[in-house]
Amino acid sequence: MMIWGVACTDDNINKGIVPPQSNPEEPSITIAFQADNAETTFNLADITSDSVTLAKISSLSIPAGASVAYKIVVSKTGDDSAAPQSYSTSYNGTDLYAATADLNAVIATFYGKRPDPRDLTFIIKAYVTSQGQTYLMQSNALNVTVTPTAPVIESAYYLIGDVNEWKMDNLGAYQFSHSDKDVYDDPVFSITVQMSGYFKIAPQSSKDTGTWDAVLGNPVDGNTDSDGILGIGDSFSGAMRIVDNQWVKITINMMDYTYKVELLGNALRQLYVPGGHQGWNPATAPIVYSPNLDWKFDGYVYMAAGNEFKFTSTPDPNWGGTNYGDGGNGTLSTNGGAGNLTVSEDGFYRLTVDLSQEPYTYTTTTTIWGVIGDATPDGWDASTPMTLNAATGEWTVTTTLNAGTFKFRANDSWDINLGGDVNNLTYDGDNISVAESGTYLITLKLGDASAYTCTIVKQ
Repeated sequence: MMIWGVACTDDNINKGIVPPQSNPEEPSITIAFQADNAETTFNLADITSDSVTLAKISSLSIPAGASVAYKIVVSKTGDDSAAPQSYSTSYNGTDLYAATADLNAVIATFYGKRPDPRDLTFIIKAYVTSQGQTYLMQSNALNVTVTPTAPVIESAYYLIGDVNEWKMDNLGAYQFSHSDKDVYDDPVFSITVQMSGYFKIAPQSSKDTGTWDAVLGNPVDGNTDSDGILGIGDSFSGAMRIVDNQWVKITINMMDYTYKVELLGNALRQLYVPGGHQGWNPATAPIVYSPNLDWKFDGYVYMAAGNEFKFTSTPDPNWGGTNYGDGGNGTLSTNGGAGNLTVSEDGFYRLTVDLSQEPYTYTTTTTIWGVIGDATPDGWDASTPMTLNAATGEWTVTTTLNAGTFKFRANDSWDINLGGDVNNLTYDGDNISVAESGTYLITLKLGDASAYTCTIVKQ
């Protein structure tokens, strides 16, 4: 007769297990699971071994020649929508182990990588193979709170060094950019800046308190390597260094505390767009902008039908920089005799320029903007139109919004859409959240190509 477990001394496991139906010919199998010291809360950061003891086998009786294998099935406590995860487990004769790496992985699957206490439910399954048949027995559910291992990642980081005179109160213009994802799901931060000299990395806590204890440095002072490690304390007291004054992109990965420096040389940050729309004055012209310093530029300008314009590399009113005119078929020419560019209809134009390879190219696309999403009146089926202020490059709408999300898109199409951080909207960015229903004034600000932004003000 097969016995489905036996009662054990811990109420969390095997409570109320009912034996299955069996035949007299079936082998006698008895397994009793017991929680390991009834531990239900632990922090993986405090565990020095590669595995954690989750349960013990207090008694085991199987026929001669039989074998038994164990698995741990882990669920997100109280959430049936998350598919349980199954892991093989080690057994040393008394204890059943879960690999700490597996626990970290399953927590990340259910909750993300942030090192907060997380509720998990474990079931131990035993597969006993005897005389060519396999029998399954399992423990009752054991609810455990586990804190995963992960380094400290703060909400924001700043460049501090010669570029801002090493002053904690002068960090605002030197904040690393980041996606709007949780920092443990996306631990990568970056900044593009023109500089030379020494630098370190200041976290948000240092900016808030004006202290240096958490500032990140390098083991080698004056390190000019293109990549390396970051750390805190005396062994990381050195500063990194950019030798020549130029544009650089500095990227940090705070999950593994590393940095990378890309030297961008004299790449252009922006081009100016003088023309008939503003009196042909480069000094007061709108710009198209290259956020990644990759010689690709983007911006918005309102132009009337037949308006002529050019792109130029400087705001010099005497046109002393490199000027880009019509090269034919969507290309640009730096020839002094190149004709002006033009548009065929009134409109708020998205202008793009690609100088990363020859032939240089540009595009002009009229745009009419709206909001769309489950928070908007027509859901994801249709955009709610916005109204343009041509002088400021701002689009506005006053509309009711539900609690939910939305995005901005142009021309009732997804070819051009903006989302993500309201202070730095990006193309194809994430949905923008609305916390509560109400009437809102929404303003999309595209007049400054260096940062597309929006405001959402409840009326």
